Amino acid sequence: MSATPTRERIFALRQEIEALETGSIHGFSAARRHLQGQVGFAAAERLTLGHAQADDLLGGLTVAAIHDVLPAGAPDMAAASGFALGLIARLRSQAHAARKPWAWLRQDLAGLEVGEPYGPGLAALGLSPNWLVAISAADGPMLLRVAEETLRAHAFCGVLMEPWGNPKALDLTASRRLALAALESGCMGVLLRSGGQEIPGSVATRWLIRAHPSHGHFGPERPTFDVELTRNRRGRTGRWAMEWSIDEQSFAPRQTAPPLSGGVFAHPAERPPGAAGILRTG
Repeated sequence: MSATPTRERIFALRQEIEALETGSIHGFSAARRHLQGQVGFAAAERLTLGHAQADDLLGGLTVAAIHDVLPAGAPDMAAASGFALGLIARLRSQAHAARKPWAWLRQDLAGLEVGEPYGPGLAALGLSPNWLVAISAADGPMLLRVAEETLRAHAFCGVLMEPWGNPKALDLTASRRLALAALESGCMGVLLRSGGQEIPGSVATRWLIRAHPSHGHFGPERPTFDVELTRNRRGRTGRWAMEWSIDEQSFAPRQTAPPLSGGVFAHPAERPPGAAGILRTG
């Protein structure tokens, strides 16, 4: 039996996968051209991160698109959540998005595995819970159906979608439908896949996030992330250490702590024996 038909089928499947990822079949490319031709349509809008090197490479994130965020491993899930929320906060800091709410869609299993949203924690990142619409879904297929409708609703500036792991329903077709919904409405979609791995999909960018130590010596400092751009539909990829500034609602390069201007008291564990006690002056 000849292996030629098998090779031809594999080649055809590869072409179909590439076409799905680039949006050139089932009318997606035609829809993109039509929508991008509309005057003032948000498909042309770009969102800078505030990190100079990343912005120079990316030229900003496409707003009307899906951006995939993944933790590098189980210890990095909180960091991935923080980075994804930072993208939403950065979006909401823009004038065109400030008066629209944002939606957070979560699969129930994600809440059981990594915990539920915490209002003061969101506020610490610059996201007022008053502008949040939280939606829970029983499973991956339900979450994806609701996500598509939410993206199309024209009611939100951004939609954070959090399935657990790699649900089977999140195939190339589902990914393409989400991308088309974002394109039609001008709403940015952030796909946070806690417990997931890299899979083919119609996403504009894919980010692999690792935890990174901050430079604070005596207490919490700015949230800091090891950020790797592993997929960029527009070209190059890269890796940076980024801090999130709540004051500027922006990512920035990780700053090296300046040297202290004078001596400081030793931490208790560093003091010589007998040094503990009340400090007196005068």
